[in-house]
Amino acid sequence: NQDPNIKKVHHFIMNLPASAPEFLNAFAGYQFESSSSAAAGDKDNNNEAPWIHVYCFGPKDYEQARIESIQRCEAALGCPLEPESQDDNKKESAILLHVVRDVSPRKNMVCVSFRLPEAAKSLPRISL
Repeated sequence: NQDPNIKKVHHFIMNLPASAPEFLNAFAGYQFESSSSAAAGDKDNNNEAPWIHVYCFGPKDYEQARIESIQRCEAALGCPLEPESQDDNKKESAILLHVVRDVSPRKNMVCVSFRLPEAAKSLPRISL
């Protein structure tokens, strides 16, 4: 049973664009309900995967920024941000990327948003 006084976090905002992705390893071993058990359980489930919003710098080209930012986040977290889908027709990315602002002639600040992947639960926790 969970303590009713414990508040669950639904969104983590990591707003240090030069290095925010490198801190994603802090989510290794983070426990939450899987999406399937959350869907089967009550609708007030307070322990589903949180949204992670990571601000970082990327190239001006949107597609290149998306690829580089996602790869950087996956490398730091230690697992893919979304599971591989066998059915490409049904695959809809759960990873959102938006341009926050133009910061230089060759660089934009972007925000990568995603739900913490199920695979993160089985990663070894970092020791502090």
